[in-house]
Amino acid sequence: MHKLTIAELFEESNSDTLSYRGKIVKSIVRIPVVDNSVITLERISVASPRPQAVKLGLNNGVIDINGYRGPEIALWSHDSPDIVEMRVRGIDASVLEVWNAWSMGGVDTSWIGNAGIVTKSSAEGEILQCSDGFDHASFSDLVVRVSVN
Repeated sequence: MHKLTIAELFEESNSDTLSYRGKIVKSIVRIPVVDNSVITLERISVASPRPQAVKLGLNNGVIDINGYRGPEIALWSHDSPDIVEMRVRGIDASVLEVWNAWSMGGVDTSWIGNAGIVTKSSAEGEILQCSDGFDHASFSDLVVRVSVN
């Protein structure tokens, strides 16, 4: 009997949130924002041999980070600072979408296999425990904290 991967369970449920082995797992995390919100992303740990990334996208407007402005950015574990501050620019911006990715033989990959995110709220923001798509779901491949002020 084939055990379904988390990606297959997401597809089957037609949802971006599901219960998996007693945990609530999301394929994408949505955080409310407004124009001029400051987003701070802190990489807490990486426990994977593969490069890991956290990706951030806005429903409207752009993310302003060190002079780069775009609707979507990727912060990779091997070449970005542990703490990154960015600003939301756009009067219609209302939702920041966050998901994990990883490099598979140099290919930027998301949302396959056992990829998913378990979130925990803390006083300092949302802690995202990410599982990349390889092997069993571990939710420790990449751990980041996202806060919005």
